[in-house]
Amino acid sequence: MTDGYALSSNILEQWKARILPEEDWFFFTDDECFPYGEMDVLVKANLSLDIKTSYLTWSLPEGVFVKKMHPGEFEELSYEARQRISAIQWELGRGLVFDREETEEWFGEHVPSLYKGAGKKLVLFTIAFWRSLEEHQKEGFLRAYSRMWVDEQPLWKGAPPSFKTFMQREYPHLIPYLDVFPDRNGANCLAAVAFATDASSDLYHWMQAEEFNHLMAGREEVGDISGKEVLVWRDSEGRIIHACYALNEEFVFNKHGQTMFNPWQLLTVERVIGSWGEPVIYR
Repeated sequence: MTDGYALSSNILEQWKARILPEEDWFFFTDDECFPYGEMDVLVKANLSLDIKTSYLTWSLPEGVFVKKMHPGEFEELSYEARQRISAIQWELGRGLVFDREETEEWFGEHVPSLYKGAGKKLVLFTIAFWRSLEEHQKEGFLRAYSRMWVDEQPLWKGAPPSFKTFMQREYPHLIPYLDVFPDRNGANCLAAVAFATDASSDLYHWMQAEEFNHLMAGREEVGDISGKEVLVWRDSEGRIIHACYALNEEFVFNKHGQTMFNPWQLLTVERVIGSWGEPVIYR
């Protein structure tokens, strides 16, 4: 849920501009199943973070094809074609396609076009549909959608006064970012750790593992958490999958992903370990 996480009007305006690209993207596993024009092979490595976030491309299988359409072009297709395309997007797990039951409270009296797929009534977001919404409806959707990305309750507002005093003394540069959503995609967990250790670091930088490893040079693995440690999680091949910064023995500064729907968070050590498993601890 997002109640208690900072989501200002300015952030919502930035989200509105980024939630969809300038063209509609549709994905298929077979380049012959779409009779309305040629498709391209999707090269995930070439995608911008905005596209990845809009369409959750990390959920798509390898080797899919993509068809881009100008705004309104999809709506000109027959209903049967739109229904089939919508069902395929749902089956592939593409972003911005929803079960109608999820969206019933999002748009008020504005009922979107519904398509059948997997025994459900589907709502498929397109640029034309997005532009048809009133501004308050767009904001209502973004607030509701962001709740789907956050599992944790915000902690900063209700944190003990002694901890707030500690943060003002030790980490004043972090306070404006505790339990706050970013206004754009890109800021990841590694950049959050870098910023926690150095206020001059770029919090919005999409930091890569090589840069992070350079940042970690000189730290040694330890067995406990007392404060100022970096917690790192790796996959079976040793690649970093997550990291956060221990503020003290109880709380960490954390960001679960690089999207604008992943807030910077104050989390307990217990909660972050519950989400990611046991980390390697560096001091």
